Amino acid sequence: EAQDHFARAGAKIDISNDRIRLGRDIVEAKLKTVPSRVTLTPRNPARAVIMGGDQWGTAAVLGPPNCTDLIRGRRSGSLADFGEFMRLTQFFNVVQMHGWPVEPLDIEVRYRHLEAALAMLTLTDKVPYVFSQSRQRIADVLEMCAIARGETLEEFGQRPGVFSIINTNTPLQYDVPMTIGVMDMARHGQPTLLTPFVMAGASTPATIASAMAITTAEILFGTVLAQLVRPGAPVFFGVASKNVDMKTGSPAYGMAEMMRCTLIGGQMARRYGMPMRSSNFSASNIPDFASGYESSNSVSSALCAGANLLMHAVGWVESGLCASYEKFVLDCEIVQSFAHIQERTPITRDSLAIEEIEQVGPGGHFFGTERTIATFETAFYQPLISSTQSYGAWMEAGGKNSAERATGIWQEALRSYQQPALDAGIVEALREFVAKRHAAGGAPLD
Repeated sequence: EAQDHFARAGAKIDISNDRIRLGRDIVEAKLKTVPSRVTLTPRNPARAVIMGGDQWGTAAVLGPPNCTDLIRGRRSGSLADFGEFMRLTQFFNVVQMHGWPVEPLDIEVRYRHLEAALAMLTLTDKVPYVFSQSRQRIADVLEMCAIARGETLEEFGQRPGVFSIINTNTPLQYDVPMTIGVMDMARHGQPTLLTPFVMAGASTPATIASAMAITTAEILFGTVLAQLVRPGAPVFFGVASKNVDMKTGSPAYGMAEMMRCTLIGGQMARRYGMPMRSSNFSASNIPDFASGYESSNSVSSALCAGANLLMHAVGWVESGLCASYEKFVLDCEIVQSFAHIQERTPITRDSLAIEEIEQVGPGGHFFGTERTIATFETAFYQPLISSTQSYGAWMEAGGKNSAERATGIWQEALRSYQQPALDAGIVEALREFVAKRHAAGGAPLD
C-alpha cells in the first residue's frame, strides 16, 4: 500500500530490495502541506493543547513494561498500575497529555489496548494516546476516542484529538506496523510523531552529523507518506537521537550528545516548518541525582531547541524500561520550573515598585510592606519538592530526601484525585464497544 502511494508520486522503487528513493521535488512539494501548528482536543475541550511556534505541550511517560515506587518496589506493570498513573496524569496540571505510562501485562495482549484505552478515557479527560501496533488496534482506540468525544469516526477525523509515536527501525527502515501507523493516523487526520530510534555508533555512523542526517531523512520520508495519504495531515519532527555508550552498548539518554542532537533537530524542524517533538530522557535506574540532572539536561535542551511537545515529560527512569511514581512527581517539579522560567516578566511602573523602594529607603527591608503582605503566597514560584529548610528544621521534619518527599506527594495526589465527569451514555457506549471487541477476539496477534 505504501509503495503504491510512492509510485503514484513518482518515487523510484526497487522491488528487489524494497528500497524507495524520493526526489527533492517530491519532498519539497509535500512539505508545503504540513501544518506548522496543531491543536489536539480531547473529550473535554477545556483541555485542548496547542503546539507549534512558541507553544508547547507535555505528555507523560510512555511504554515501560515495569513500574516502581519506594513503597511497593519494582514490578511488572498491571492494569491497576496503569490506572494509578492515569489518575496522577489527571491530577498534575503540568501534564497535559497521556503517554502509555506502563504496559498492563496482566491483560492478554489481544485485549490489552481495549482495557487500557477504557481506563484512559474514563479516568481522565486529557489528550489520549494511540499506540501504532497494528491496524486493528489503531482502529479500535480511534473508535473509542471518537465515542468519548460523542462523535462518529468520520467527525473525529475532522478535528485532531489524539497522537501516536512512529519509531523508525534505523537505519533507513520503516517496519510494517509503523508504516501502517503513519498511513492510518494520517487517513483519520490525527498527528504522528515521526521519531527515528537513532543511536550514533550503533544504528548510524559514530558522528553526530551523520546521525542527524539520517534522522532528518527518515522523518522526511514518513512526512511525505503521511501527506500522500492525506494532504495536511499533522506530523511532528521527532528527535530522540543520542549516542550509544561505547562501554555498555546502551543508549546514552540525557547526556551531552543527546542535547546536541536535540538542538540540531530544533533547527531542522524550523527549516521545514514542522512542529518539533523532544523528550525528557534519563539513563539512571532510580530517581537519584543523576536522573535529576539528566532530565534537567533533556528539558532545558528541548526548550532551547524550540520543542513543541515534550514526550515522556514525567516518570521515565531506567532508560525507559520502568516508570517511577517518585520520578513522576520530581519531573513535575522540573517541567513546571522551566515553564515558569519562560513566563514573561512585565516591566511597568507598578512592577518596578519605585514608590515602594522610596518608601523603604536605604538599609530597610520589604517583609512588611503592603505589596509583600498582599502577595506573599503568589509573588514567586512555589516549589513542589525543593526545600529551603535549615538542616535542623529538615531533620525535625523527618530528614527525607527528595525522592522520599515525592512518595508522600504522589500518595496524597491519589487520595485527592477526582474522576472527571463523563456522560453515563458515553461510558455505557465505551463499555459496550469493549465488550463487543472482546467477543470478536480483540486484535489479532501480529
